[in-house]
Amino acid sequence: MENNQEKTVILDVRNTDDFDKGKIEGSQVDVINEPYFNLLDDVETLDGKLAKNQEVIVVCAKGNSSQMVAEMLDEEGYEHVYSLDGGMHAWSEQFEK
Repeated sequence: MENNQEKTVILDVRNTDDFDKGKIEGSQVDVINEPYFNLLDDVETLDGKLAKNQEVIVVCAKGNSSQMVAEMLDEEGYEHVYSLDGGMHAWSEQFEK
């Protein structure tokens, strides 16, 4: 992640119920919840929500759906898209230690 004072966008593609139970938060992140099933046909749902040159980290429960969405965004010309390996499951394990 670049250290340039710009906020990183977390694109959480879990369903809204899971998102509402817990999400990644922080002063340097903006979080968007768009369930992956809304993006299966086309990621144009995100037009106007994401800039193609901003850093976007895609998050799901275990990392599979986020990888798929990240690849779709990359194919649409988004330049700095990453998938969180292991998803929220791996993220939450970091705080259980």
